Amino acid sequence: MLHRFHKMSAVVIVAFILLHLLNHLFALQGISEHIQFMDKLRVIYRNAVAESLLLLCVLFQVGSGVYFAWKRRGQRRGFFEKAQVISGLYLAYFFLNHVGAVIYGRWWLGLDTNIYYGIAGFHTDPFQFYFVPYYFFAVVAVFVHIAAALHWLTRNTLGEKARKWLSVLVIVLGVLVSNILMDAFCGVFYDVEIPEEYSAIYRQMVQ
Repeated sequence: MLHRFHKMSAVVIVAFILLHLLNHLFALQGISEHIQFMDKLRVIYRNAVAESLLLLCVLFQVGSGVYFAWKRRGQRRGFFEKAQVISGLYLAYFFLNHVGAVIYGRWWLGLDTNIYYGIAGFHTDPFQFYFVPYYFFAVVAVFVHIAAALHWLTRNTLGEKARKWLSVLVIVLGVLVSNILMDAFCGVFYDVEIPEEYSAIYRQMVQ
């Protein structure tokens, strides 16, 4: 039963993550395009019901995922089984930090937690040395976790070679997407100017 609920909450979270990544890909066109698309998506998910459901799913996913990782410690064999638990634990760490940061930014700092809030650390020394790999591996971990799940779910429908290559392709896609997003966030494609209210958060930490 716990595994079933874990899968159900995963569907909700993955749906949101894919929309979130699609939103981030709009950053390739520019920050304003990213924010415009984000405003459209917020009509769907920024309400008490949707946010409460998503938060409950995240908390349940983190708790159940850590439980499964602990319960099966030392029992996982093969690349994809090990990749699943490693990526899952990293996502648990990321979700707790990311959700906590969004709540802190919205309710304590009173900021619009848009892309500027997310990438201000990319443009303030020395925080980029934490935030660039932090976000890079988060995106990669999502794709690795999906790849491991696909490898398991297709065990009765695909041959071993096909299962392996499908999962590898998903991981490669994740690495490529993550690289492109990090380039956009770091200002490789165009200049990124962080508004004062966002960059001030980090400057205060080093003063």
